[in-house]
Amino acid sequence: MELDPTRAKWVQISAEIERRVDAGVYPEGSKLPGILALCAEFGVAQVTVRKALADLRGRGLIRTENGIGSFIADELD
Repeated sequence: MELDPTRAKWVQISAEIERRVDAGVYPEGSKLPGILALCAEFGVAQVTVRKALADLRGRGLIRTENGIGSFIADELD
C-alpha cells in the first residue's frame, strides 16, 4: 500500500487495518502482525504504527496484551 503524502500516515494505516478486518483478512480474535512487521510493510517509524494501533484500540477494534501483541477484538459490530 502506498501512503498518500497529504494525509497523516497513522490515519491511513489505521484505516487500512480496519479495512482488512472488514474484509476478513484479520478475523475476530486473530493476532495482528508485530509493530516491526507493520513498520516494514508501510515504510514508517514505530511511533506512527503505535499511534495507528492506539487509535484502533481507542475505538474498540483491537486489544493489546503487553509483551504478547495486538489482537482483533472478539466482538465487532
